[in-house]
Amino acid sequence: MLFNVIVLTGFCLAVVNIPSETVYGRILPALGIALPLGNIWYAFLAGSLAKREGRSDVTALPFGPSVPHTFIVVFVVMLPVALATGDTLAAWQAGLAWAFIIGCIVLLGAVFGPWIREWTPRAALLGALAGISITFISMSPAAQMWQAPWIAFIAFAFILIGWLGGRRLPGDVPVGLVAVLLATAVAWIAVLAGWSGILEPARWASRSPTWR
Repeated sequence: MLFNVIVLTGFCLAVVNIPSETVYGRILPALGIALPLGNIWYAFLAGSLAKREGRSDVTALPFGPSVPHTFIVVFVVMLPVALATGDTLAAWQAGLAWAFIIGCIVLLGAVFGPWIREWTPRAALLGALAGISITFISMSPAAQMWQAPWIAFIAFAFILIGWLGGRRLPGDVPVGLVAVLLATAVAWIAVLAGWSGILEPARWASRSPTWR
């Protein structure tokens, strides 16, 4: 979830060019309120279901920004508005309007979802989900890997060994966490040593807000 928030923040700053005051002063604080409340509510629902059905295998659905939906909102809704109007705040407002529409659709899904799931083949539902995942999650990062393969393939090696190979790391440390931390450390070491400027820390420092 933290990685999703980092990606969302980067998109707002670097793709849509929303002012840092808005990102750090409005978007992230609102997300900081919504994430704990949503996850607490989902945990309560999971606990209620487990108690009602006498089960011990119920888990709560994680609450937070969806990666496929983030790509869609940024590149299909917000970015076109920003390019057409030159107003990044208008793009942000368009994203808020889209989020409201999605919320209404989700509420309708809570009513009609069981009926749709009953009458729609599961393969059709999973196929649509897989198509979105491959298009918006896998293909773009797969292409971006070749911009800095000396970083990307370190993380990719851990993914292949841990997730696909089924090998556990010492101490049962999460494979994804190690992949992100190690690849990030390699990138920063290369920047600090002057071998690469891929992170461009000076450019990002100029975007940081002034805290008072």
